[in-house]
Amino acid sequence: MRLKSFLSIIILLILPVVICSGCSGKTVKTVKVTGKITIDGNPIEQGSIKFMDVNGEGAVGGGSISNGTYVANVPVGKKKTLVLGTKLAGKEHLIADVPDSSLVDKFEVITPPEYNSFETTPLEAEIKTETNNLDFNLSSNFGNK
Repeated sequence: MRLKSFLSIIILLILPVVICSGCSGKTVKTVKVTGKITIDGNPIEQGSIKFMDVNGEGAVGGGSISNGTYVANVPVGKKKTLVLGTKLAGKEHLIADVPDSSLVDKFEVITPPEYNSFETTPLEAEIKTETNNLDFNLSSNFGNK
């Protein structure tokens, strides 16, 4: 009986911690950010953009790239910007090595990997308020300098 009481007390003490883990009570203010993204002067067909706190902490914001433009909801502050750009490269079988499987779009990455890494991206932005025309011009030769 004592063991059951002891376990009940432990569970009652731990349960609120488990339930509220991740609850900070803090509301993160985000703002709308829009712009254009090109590589070597050409619009990036599609992909994603991510805005991360320069310290690697805090909330992350981002959005999709479509026809060289993006719309993202971003927490305010100084951010490192990560970009992953792709383009349509044809069709491929849904199941590799099964010729009868359906064909789906095949995409290839067109941005150097350095633009999609927190440690190597040169792209930064200070987000204070809603921002339009925050444009990024990338180079396909980034890693070949």
